[in-house]
Amino acid sequence: MTRLADEAAFLRGARLHDEGAYWDAHEAWEGLWREAEDGDTRLLLQGLIQITAAFHKLVVQRDGDAALRLLDRGLEKLDRLSRAHEGVDVGAFRDGARACREALARDRARFDAATIPRVRLVATR
Repeated sequence: MTRLADEAAFLRGARLHDEGAYWDAHEAWEGLWREAEDGDTRLLLQGLIQITAAFHKLVVQRDGDAALRLLDRGLEKLDRLSRAHEGVDVGAFRDGARACREALARDRARFDAATIPRVRLVATR
């Protein structure tokens, strides 16, 4: 069985997210989410999709309110997962997304898009 982190569509979405193509990353992961049968994998993908959509709302559409709502929804999902799942470093991404959420809530005008977390993979066992 292939880990999520080894799936071409997941890796494509991670690359797109890390390059700032948030909407395209969202689209790359959506197909995987629809096909996923494992509950935790679905939760991970849905959380990533919502958080990536939040960054699209923030960076492209300049809608801080919508970004905060999506960040909260995505973080709520990722909070239910362990720090690593299916080869994805959930903990680091979640911590980075939470730090962005807190910075955005404090001062939207000074939010720095360079602080958006990158999708990291964990070493294979």
